[in-house]
Amino acid sequence: VVGLGLLALFKVIYDGDSEKAWRTVCIVPAIIAFISGITIYFISEDSPKGNYSELKKRGLMAEVSAAASFKQGFVNVNTWFLFFQYSCCFGVELTMNN
Repeated sequence: VVGLGLLALFKVIYDGDSEKAWRTVCIVPAIIAFISGITIYFISEDSPKGNYSELKKRGLMAEVSAAASFKQGFVNVNTWFLFFQYSCCFGVELTMNN
């Protein structure tokens, strides 16, 4: 919906040149998303309990190695269900886009 409004706006800005207008329309949401991401990174916390570094300093969160975390995710059956579901979805996407 916003893209249609932006497309009409940029067509007016570029004197009816649709080629330049639709290419510029793609940049505006990307810039907004980038600024939103940077803002969220600096003003939000890591979890509802607080930032991970502060939780580790206070002893409320255990230090976990990357290998242990990987092993825990690898043996979790939910991980494999999601892996299978995504692989099927991606296969359909490849088939439809060919």
